[in-house]
Amino acid sequence: MYVSEIMHRGITTVQIHDSIKKVATLMKKHDIGSVPVFKNERPVGFVTDRDIVISSLANGHDPESPVSQAMSHELYTVYEDESIEKATEIMQSKKISRLLVLNTGGTPTGMLSLHDIMTFISDIELKSRTISKIKKE
Repeated sequence: MYVSEIMHRGITTVQIHDSIKKVATLMKKHDIGSVPVFKNERPVGFVTDRDIVISSLANGHDPESPVSQAMSHELYTVYEDESIEKATEIMQSKKISRLLVLNTGGTPTGMLSLHDIMTFISDIELKSRTISKIKKE
């Protein structure tokens, strides 16, 4: 099975200079927990709702501060035509639960989450092993 078969097509993005408050509002509006951060047309990072609360607001940053103060500068990607196994390997090795999906030209086309993958794994034991490898600290 390929990433393109289970990914979420289309992405909501933010710009690196957008305020933390603007990003949080966008996440609430679209009922999403994470967004890739772009600098113009290029993805440069990723921010989650947890990043906003733990890394930013809990440390006293102003909600009007740029999202660059809350985001992770590590952004991992997978191509639409790669296998689900390859995506899972990336998640396991990097201990992450979301990947930005690119087409063969390198343009972002969607997101793939651990939840998306778990939806398509029917074996309970395999689900448990996969989650523990990704979420293990």
